[in-house]
Amino acid sequence: MIEPTGPLPPSVYWRRRAFAAGSCVLAVVLLAWIIGVLVGAADDQPVHGTAGSKNLAAAPSSPPPSTRPAGAPSSTASPTTAPPAASPSPAPTGRPTTRPAPPPGPPKPCPDAVVKVAAQPGQPSYEVGRRPLLRLVVVNAGKVPCTRDLSRKLRELVITSADGKTRLWSSNDCYGPPDVDVRTLAPGRPLVFTLSWAGRTSAPGCPVKRTTVPAGSYRVIGRLGALTGAPVALTMTP
Repeated sequence: MIEPTGPLPPSVYWRRRAFAAGSCVLAVVLLAWIIGVLVGAADDQPVHGTAGSKNLAAAPSSPPPSTRPAGAPSSTASPTTAPPAASPSPAPTGRPTTRPAPPPGPPKPCPDAVVKVAAQPGQPSYEVGRRPLLRLVVVNAGKVPCTRDLSRKLRELVITSADGKTRLWSSNDCYGPPDVDVRTLAPGRPLVFTLSWAGRTSAPGCPVKRTTVPAGSYRVIGRLGALTGAPVALTMTP
């Protein structure tokens, strides 16, 4: 079987055997190279979880194992909404805190210095026989309300001669029992008391005999207790 037989010369058969043997050797070498390549490629793949692997750093980081107790909610659940942060307190301005003013107490009595008294005739002149209209005006000239006794015995209108020397009439000459009339006077708001003069004389104690004043010039003076206003002219015509 080793010696080649056949119609062709023996050299032909030897060349064929040498080619076949070479082809087998080449195939074996090629197969070994392919196997080596495949084995090397398999070694380049990262190995996850293997200590000391050179490609461990290239692997994506895995989350550490959970240590939560059994039955606890998963850490991957939706986060709980945090409570709103408290609003910061306003920074102090450095100005002292202003306390509300205490409510005002009851008005105090009016001092004489703030009370103004004046007489006002209804008109500058009247005919003899007519009843002149007279007014007594009281004003609080201060800045705060105050109280004052405006009793009828303290309010007074007086008529004198033009020179002021003769007292002819007073609204208090025939006045009855005294009374008390304490009022609160608002600043700048006048109180007006009105009466009609009969045009006759009077005297303290209200005597029955009274005389009608003749035509002429007279003065009207307003008073409130010890306070006296400026005299005002009044003319009685025929």
